[in-house]
Formats: sequence, structure tokens, C-alpha cells
Amino acid sequence: MSADNIKSFYSQNSEQRYDLVIAQAKAQGNLWTLADDQGCVIVESGKDEQCLVVWHDEAIAQDWAQNDFDGCRPLAITLDDFIAKWAPGMTQDGFDVAVAPSLAGEGIVVAPQELADDLA
Repeated sequence: MSADNIKSFYSQNSEQRYDLVIAQAKAQGNLWTLADDQGCVIVESGKDEQCLVVWHDEAIAQDWAQNDFDGCRPLAITLDDFIAKWAPGMTQDGFDVAVAPSLAGEGIVVAPQELADDLA
């Protein structure tokens, strides 16, 4: 994905980014998150929720990581795995999902099962 495409993606509002992530993830069959040697990156939302951050594109995930998570790498999660394993496990562990936050950290936070339902 080009720098212009990434910039265009972030110029959309949170709902538009969410809808694009859902459509593209369904088309491609996976989501992207960030990970390091310790595991997946978990961020805290403004509501003190612990969130896994996801995107629909590896380049966008890598671009977002440059701000505060430079040592992280994009990690693909197949939709089948997210729906069958990640969503139930995250729900049990009390995590939410931040879907394609802006570079300022603004975005839609949903329960893992809600995202799984939207992706199914």
C-alpha cells in the first residue's frame, strides 16, 4: 500500500475505517495486529479498556507501529482463527478490540465477539 493510500485511509472517520477493515478483511481472509517478542501489542483505550489493535492491511499496521511501537512487527490472524480462537479467548480474558485507530489513537473499540460477528 502506498503512502498516499495510507494517508487516505487515515483521513476517513472511525466508522468509515471500521467498515473498510471489515470489508477488506473478509475479502482477504485475515486481520493484522502488532507483535513483539513478548506477544501481541495491547493498548489501553480512553475508557481503561485493554485492547488488541487490528487493521486490514500489513502496511497500515507497520505504519501505525512507527509511532510508539517501533520494535513491533505486523502479525496476520486468519479470520477463521480470530472467530474460533481469538474472540472467545479475548472475551474470557476481558480484552476488547481497537479497530484501525487513527495515528492520534482515535477509533472504534468493540467486544471481540462483536467484531467476530461482523467478520462472519
